[in-house]
Amino acid sequence: MAIIVEEEKKSGASGILMIVTWLAIIGAIAGAVYYVFFAQPQLVGQIVAPAGFQNTQQLSKINLNPQDILQSPSFQALKQYITPLEPSTTGRPNPFLAGF
Repeated sequence: MAIIVEEEKKSGASGILMIVTWLAIIGAIAGAVYYVFFAQPQLVGQIVAPAGFQNTQQLSKINLNPQDILQSPSFQALKQYITPLEPSTTGRPNPFLAGF
């Protein structure tokens, strides 16, 4: 008694469908590679700054002296509405600095 093993023969339609599927996959990969590496991006036309930002060139040239600001009467008139906490009274102590 002999054992005969034969493969099932596929119809021609499924073979063509498989070829078309592979061509679609390869085409999609090729298109993605082209658009990522070779296509030139479209540049946006001239960008005009809004009217509020057109004076920034003048503002960037202002020289500020911190001592003049700190000693000005308007800065001295400001009130501090919060009380800063001491660093040692807030939270848990740092375990990495405990031995020092």
